[in-house]
Amino acid sequence: MRNPFFLLSLCLLIFSGPELDAQNKKEELQRLADRYYHMMILKISEDGRRATFRKLYDRNRDTILILDNHYPEKPIGQRAITGDHFFPDNDHLLTRNRQSAELWNLKKQTGIYYEHVKDMNILKGKGLFVLHHNEKVDNRVGVYDISGRLLQSVDQATRFIVSEDSQLYVITREDEGKYQLFRLSDKGKEQLYSSPREIKFLDIHPGRQGIMIHEQDPESITMSTSYLDMVTKTVYPLQDVLPVNPQRVFTETIERGDSYFLRVVVDYEKQDTSVVDIWYGNDYQLEKKFYPHPVYAYYVWEPTAKQIEEIGRNQSTEIANLGNARYFLNVDRFLLQDYITYTSRLKIDIHDREKDIYSLMDTVNSGGATALHVSPGGKYILYSRDNEWYVHHTVTGDKKIIGRHGLQNPYFTPDGERAFFDGDDGWWDYNPKENKLSKLGDFEGYQVMIVNGTSKMIIPGIRLFCKSIDPEKPILLRLYDPNENKTAYILHQKGRNETLVPLTGMNIRDLKYNEEYKHFWYIEENFNCSPRVVYKVPGKEKSEVFQSNKNDKAILSLQQETISYTNSEGISLRGILYYPLDYKPSGKYPMVMKIYQIQNHLRNRYRIVEFTAPNSDGFSVRTLLEKGYFVYFPDIVYGEKGTGLSALDCVHHSLDALEDHQSIDKSRIGLFGFSHGGYQTNFIATHSDRFAAYIAGAGNSDIVRSYFSYNYNFLIPFYFQYEAGQYEMKKSFSEDKQLYFQNSPIHHVDRVNAPILIWTGKKDQNIYWEQTMEFYIGLKRNKKKVVALFYPQEGHSFFSQEACNDISLRILDWFDYYLKGKKDAEWIKEADSVD
Repeated sequence: MRNPFFLLSLCLLIFSGPELDAQNKKEELQRLADRYYHMMILKISEDGRRATFRKLYDRNRDTILILDNHYPEKPIGQRAITGDHFFPDNDHLLTRNRQSAELWNLKKQTGIYYEHVKDMNILKGKGLFVLHHNEKVDNRVGVYDISGRLLQSVDQATRFIVSEDSQLYVITREDEGKYQLFRLSDKGKEQLYSSPREIKFLDIHPGRQGIMIHEQDPESITMSTSYLDMVTKTVYPLQDVLPVNPQRVFTETIERGDSYFLRVVVDYEKQDTSVVDIWYGNDYQLEKKFYPHPVYAYYVWEPTAKQIEEIGRNQSTEIANLGNARYFLNVDRFLLQDYITYTSRLKIDIHDREKDIYSLMDTVNSGGATALHVSPGGKYILYSRDNEWYVHHTVTGDKKIIGRHGLQNPYFTPDGERAFFDGDDGWWDYNPKENKLSKLGDFEGYQVMIVNGTSKMIIPGIRLFCKSIDPEKPILLRLYDPNENKTAYILHQKGRNETLVPLTGMNIRDLKYNEEYKHFWYIEENFNCSPRVVYKVPGKEKSEVFQSNKNDKAILSLQQETISYTNSEGISLRGILYYPLDYKPSGKYPMVMKIYQIQNHLRNRYRIVEFTAPNSDGFSVRTLLEKGYFVYFPDIVYGEKGTGLSALDCVHHSLDALEDHQSIDKSRIGLFGFSHGGYQTNFIATHSDRFAAYIAGAGNSDIVRSYFSYNYNFLIPFYFQYEAGQYEMKKSFSEDKQLYFQNSPIHHVDRVNAPILIWTGKKDQNIYWEQTMEFYIGLKRNKKKVVALFYPQEGHSFFSQEACNDISLRILDWFDYYLKGKKDAEWIKEADSVD
């Protein structure tokens, strides 16, 4: 007689079989994902000898390694950190992990630990660091030297601020509720200011003799702002001269003198609480229907002179500080808004404050690559319109065409009298006074980008920038060949170009350099080469300091092929074809295609298994390669016949280019797309007979409905995306209704002839989740093999571990089931039973 416990165990095993299989597959994928890691260079020491990089595992990203270029392939240590880390000097590293900090002596490999630490920083160039302890150490802020010795401290600190010039300011709260501001250094501490109001933050402008102090009034929502003259210690309250009660004040410097530009939030527009919300056809401020809009007032303030002057026409006009006390830029972002483009056309006026007159500069598009670039001091404004570049002279009002197609970003010199353009085929030196453009380097066929310029946005949400670069220092240029997907780096100094990184097909990323541009660290990788850290001194050979994932031997034999093809319009395109990791020429393998738009630039990326990583679409190239699939990334472009039909045409031609490939089983090809790729997959599924299975995530199915919807992600009517955005239809629905109907998947849903898995997050604010539900209903009504997955707590991208795991497993299950015949996924069998 059999043991009853044996029979019970057998029954439990039988009844729990599918659950055990699913759990085993989940554990297997997690093991695969935990094997290897990406990495990212974080910081380097000023002498260039040492660097830190973070190990980016699928689930764990808190480990940093420390490298020393004197000891290649031998990290001198690693730490688990949750906060930031710094080099106080060349031989020490300051790290923080939860509520503790460590000062690590990199030479002696010894450390000093500090408990109960909630924040930290360094005083750059001084060999000092700052620790802010928690309440167990009286909320102390202390200044320490690199021996770990406490030099000065202040207790009961609420926060500290380190300015750009490495000055340390500390805000404290005394037991009686009084707030104080101190300046702390290794030499001592100085009390600067005291107030019964809470000091919330400071505006510290290097080079100015004073700082702005912003305080919260205890019984109201208004803020108080004061100017503290650091020389005389005199306080100048803004409320003494400001005619309104501000809720928030933003301060900016104006070149020369002691004037400040103030952007003052005086109130928020009241939301309509009436019984009916009226929407008018001529309303071009729909964003205000969904969130409170701040009401601004703008002023020029001279604190020590106790003078203030309001500037600007009306509440709808936004004012930009050009860094000049006389001239300001005025723009109404809603005046010309028609929602056909994501960002509206802007009418730009220049306000002459001295004469109180306004003059039209131009009307420009503010979207895409279009931007306005202001010189330091505001003398010149560079901008593009209708594929031409213009220069506007603020003082005279003169406007001239610069010309030259292919110019991209201009970077002004600090004095504002010259600018350097990057762009296609070279880079240029521009003299705005003479309107003279001179080519500095001839790099035919390359996109040239200035890497080490600085950039500041002047008005939030409007592409108005002040970009600058110092020509007295080296200028770092990135050269990119989009046809061959190759990159080089050039160091330009004293009129000469020196190759830093020769032209390479490797993916070069995370380039870091010291202030003198004498030491460079970067990461290089390829599809068959795991990331490695490289150290480079200009004029010398590179040194490979560290190779990641040495045990990833399989990647060394990974094969990849570039497939060339043309679409029906004769446009040359490319596809990236990855071979299975267990590839044998005599074998026959299934293939999965992933589509979006142009993907050729992804061909030199190192791939690891992704299973839990956030922002996931569930598609892991490495997983499929490990499981014996070809993976194919074809390029897609759009033409006159519309987005869906153009994608279908490109995909079919990309498959035609593989017709002679004997190792790909043409009867076992799957198609995957997410977001815009999900829409394309939905459409192709309604028109193609060349795929055995489909997976579409978060994709539109009814583009007519989508066209007339409101996008809560972009806060704009979604028709912009079709007429001037990603869909590139280039016509409105009323101009060509048939074009939209022909390219809408839902109108052809009855023609789907292969199993399709569709999925979405129900909190998706970009592609409304009901687009997936309605496509499911159409498929169901026509008795198609479909499974729809709805994730209640996820948005357009997935972030929770559970959701990322689930969608990754189901994607693999689906392709295994229909492309490999592995019929062990119980959740799919119900769909497979549709007549």
